Amino acid sequence: MLLTFVWKNERKNFSYNISIFFLNLIVIWSMSLHFSDENCAVKMSQNNANDESFANTSNIRILQHNCARSTQIMHACMKFAKNKTDIVILQESWMKDENITISHSSFTCIKPNVQNTHVRVLIFVAKNAKKFTCTSRSDIVNSEDMQAISIANNKIQKEILLFNIYNKKSQNADNEQLYTIERELAKVMLNSEQKVIIIEDFNAYHSWWNAKISNFIRTKALIKWVNLHKCNLINTFDINTYHSYLSQLSSILDLAFASKNMRNHIKNWHIDENVDTEFNHEVILFTIVIKKMKLIENSLNASYNLQKVDWKDFDEHLQNTKDKMMIKMQRIMSLEAKVIYLMKCIKNTVKLFVFKQRICAKSKLWWNNKLIEMRKTLSSKKWIWKRCRNDDAWAEIVQMRNSYHDAIKLIKNPFWINFLNNVKEKEVFQT
Repeated sequence: MLLTFVWKNERKNFSYNISIFFLNLIVIWSMSLHFSDENCAVKMSQNNANDESFANTSNIRILQHNCARSTQIMHACMKFAKNKTDIVILQESWMKDENITISHSSFTCIKPNVQNTHVRVLIFVAKNAKKFTCTSRSDIVNSEDMQAISIANNKIQKEILLFNIYNKKSQNADNEQLYTIERELAKVMLNSEQKVIIIEDFNAYHSWWNAKISNFIRTKALIKWVNLHKCNLINTFDINTYHSYLSQLSSILDLAFASKNMRNHIKNWHIDENVDTEFNHEVILFTIVIKKMKLIENSLNASYNLQKVDWKDFDEHLQNTKDKMMIKMQRIMSLEAKVIYLMKCIKNTVKLFVFKQRICAKSKLWWNNKLIEMRKTLSSKKWIWKRCRNDDAWAEIVQMRNSYHDAIKLIKNPFWINFLNNVKEKEVFQT
């Protein structure tokens, strides 16, 4: 029946609609080859384990940072994250009215669904991260200072629940001015088998993570919840995550916890001192190790970019080869062989005229090598200051930071003006 349908339409017209049909047919055929013989797939994966199209691990890379409500810090953070992380966890993110924030071509933004208040937590998920899926869990918590997502893939027996928390007083004057831990996290009760990761800017002080602390501040509700759910500290003990350049003091404010059944899956927690976002908080990285596996890339992952196809040339090529195709198919006796031959002809045409979509990490158009070098220099000066803590080193940081900010403004301005001068009709709303 499939061949009959193709045959009739082929003889009538090789128009745009039939071309679309053939493309879909190819995708279905590719899927059938992909899933038809599991033993063959395993054998192929063993023979090609070192090929780039095969994934050796399903690790999920996490980045955590406080952005001080600055778009420049957020852009710098996303610039660094685009090729190195899968999920970016931000606190004190910049928000405009109606909770509009920055966008990045390499990431999808997940925001809490709240009204009449500015959201202070955001999660960005890499668009090319195909080894897992993230789902917003507003059914568990829905607050401007706390959000939850579930992380799942075919190797995770139970989904991972990840909380992003900014531990501050409520923006609502009627909310008793409780901190986020007390008014939001304390209400969340999970079963003992739930896999949990908590990533927060806690603004809390305790000897559990900082040996210098003897006076515990804003930790009672946190310690109670963490102990109740049997969570362990992910941070390396006594490693500072915050540096106050005004008071020249350091402390540990950015923390992460994981439930007991997740602790052994958290690896490589560290501070990357080579990246600098011009703010007091450090950029923190760690990895969720799920399970080693060998996979063949799904043919559907790279879908066809139908918007950029020259359908006139596509149709003309099929018209020119139609007679040859039909003569060849008449000589083939087996129905299955005819379908395979037809598939081969269409695939060859597709290779000539239809390109696959490529999801890749793109930086901002205005970002250039000068900014990269200036950011490295600023990071180097901060590294020096952290170790000597003298006035001369601090003065160099201030001077370099101001120069860096001025350079960003100068570079961004002509791009914005050029865009406005060349904008057409309603395209201005796409900014």
